[in-house]
Amino acid sequence: MKYIVVFLMIIISSCGDSSSDGKPFTKHPGYEYMPNMYRSPSYETYSENSLFSNNSTAREPVVGTVARGTFPFQYENTLEDYLRAGNELMNPLSSNEKNIEEGEALYGMFCAHCHGKNGNGKGSITHPVYGAIPAYNDRVQIRRTGTTMSELKDGNLYHAITYGLNAMGPHASQVTPEERWKIICYINELQTIED
Repeated sequence: MKYIVVFLMIIISSCGDSSSDGKPFTKHPGYEYMPNMYRSPSYETYSENSLFSNNSTAREPVVGTVARGTFPFQYENTLEDYLRAGNELMNPLSSNEKNIEEGEALYGMFCAHCHGKNGNGKGSITHPVYGAIPAYNDRVQIRRTGTTMSELKDGNLYHAITYGLNAMGPHASQVTPEERWKIICYINELQTIED
């Protein structure tokens, strides 16, 4: 107990800001171990410095970096990758009633004007260039995949929506990846319609 009292007395007496003769102590911040850890030198983002080989503090992202909220699409706009997408890509969304309904609404906004409300290829656009739009339930004409439109796989459809195909322009800037898959859920329903 005696040691605790002595320890407390030392602590309390060391907290004053003046010495016993009334003169103030010289303020000293103490010593820091590795001060650069506390106050590191900072650089403006696009300022020049000699730390890096290109003299810029703005760094390139690491190879393979994927931005948050994005879906990487590892296929190019080529026939080979169109076919590869058909064999490799599967719709991550289930074909439930909600996804099909949302896909139908999106189809009506982005696809029906060319492909027709029922996917029969008879939309409101009647330009000669756009006149040969096939029906999704076509079971006769063989496409570049070696199958008919009714047999097109989800990966082929996704690739076509992303990059466009023939006279159809790309829709990647207008339709998010999740919306594309919902549209495909609805197109799958159109592929099964009997004539």
